[in-house]
Amino acid sequence: MKFSRLIHLRQAGFTLIEVIVAIMLGAIMGVVFLTYMGTQLTYSGDPVNIARDEGVAEMWMERIISDYVQEMNTPASYSAALANIMARDYTIGIYNMPASVTLTRTYVTYDAGGNEVDVSAGGGTSTNLKVTVQAGGYGLTNILTAERVTSGDPITYY
Repeated sequence: MKFSRLIHLRQAGFTLIEVIVAIMLGAIMGVVFLTYMGTQLTYSGDPVNIARDEGVAEMWMERIISDYVQEMNTPASYSAALANIMARDYTIGIYNMPASVTLTRTYVTYDAGGNEVDVSAGGGTSTNLKVTVQAGGYGLTNILTAERVTSGDPITYY
């Protein structure tokens, strides 16, 4: 009786076919996962590079604006402030701008429709100087003007 009972009990466990199917499904899921996540792993350093380029561009734009404010606050160079910023070489001396940073300066004016007109190409000057700093894929643009209401910076208390 005991012997016949053992014959009727089914053995527990996985068959060889079930194990092979499970391995194949795991492999397919792994390939799909690596296909989509592999590109993310490759570009995972991009946010760091973008932040670095952004900081470099902002640093150089702040230096240029600082020079512009200094020129505008110097009575002897007030009328020539934009010309001094346009002529300044930021790649040598105390500035030493790296080759990875691109600095573009053009005199611009605006037509009646508000569209920008480049007057640098014709050798002219304007009361507006467009300054663009590019570092990596990040760029900043500012318009500096030679017009001023007072001779000094306003005093603001915060």
